[in-house]
Amino acid sequence: MDIHLLRTFLAVAEHEGLRKAAEFLHLTPSAVSSRVRQLEREIGIQLFDRSRNGVGLTPAGYRLKERAEGLIQDWSNIRQDVLRRDEHDLCLRIGATDVIWQIWLQSKLGSFMAVAPDSRFILRTGGRSELARMLINGALDGAVLTQEIKYPGISCQRVSELELIPVRSTEVSDEDAAGLSGFVDIDWGDRFRNRMMKATHLTPDPAADVNVAWLGMEWLLRFGGTAWLPGAMIEEHLRQGRLHQIAGVKSISLGVYAALNKENDVAYSMLRNMLLPGDSTGI
Repeated sequence: MDIHLLRTFLAVAEHEGLRKAAEFLHLTPSAVSSRVRQLEREIGIQLFDRSRNGVGLTPAGYRLKERAEGLIQDWSNIRQDVLRRDEHDLCLRIGATDVIWQIWLQSKLGSFMAVAPDSRFILRTGGRSELARMLINGALDGAVLTQEIKYPGISCQRVSELELIPVRSTEVSDEDAAGLSGFVDIDWGDRFRNRMMKATHLTPDPAADVNVAWLGMEWLLRFGGTAWLPGAMIEEHLRQGRLHQIAGVKSISLGVYAALNKENDVAYSMLRNMLLPGDSTGI
């Protein structure tokens, strides 16, 4: 059985709907529906009752839900055993967006090595949605993101916050910047976008749509425009006058969350000790 089918099944059961599950898994509703139908064909019984109001578990679906998390955890333990070079070896797979690596998580690598000196590490970066999908699919043991992840088998806790400053390039006047001229839409998530629209009363048509902050910053420096960028990332550019804070527009703070996959008991315990000691400082 494809383990991704079980993960999709759990997402649909958790969110009680194909569309919400698809948004959470970063898939299309048709792809989620196709996976559910494939799982039902493989098992040979209907798992969901479908109606206009959404979907609900059948008795068979409830029975599978009771077993699915355990099956996924067994698979994760098998994969971890295969990755080991010997019986004492442990491979920890950690992901974060570029910003979080640069200004928060990279400084913690020393504590990783102190807690797990004999472990191997697989470190990944990428867009917020990509990393969330990797965590849900079991390709990561933990991820640090600017979004909370609610999914069976994943523990998620706020560990810090990220301050995003509205900035403009030198070529953009204060007046044009107030209208978000040349807006660079960095993927900070729906919560950020809703707060930005509420604060500015604007729905800007982006000049560029990017999924990582460093690329958005480079776009501003090279081609000009406006964007919300992390204060720690742009501090030097503000000081030297290459970027300017937009007058009259407020900064936006986002929560930073450590999401840990509980499928592998050892990896989960170690990453919890490394990432959740109560660090609540802003970044």
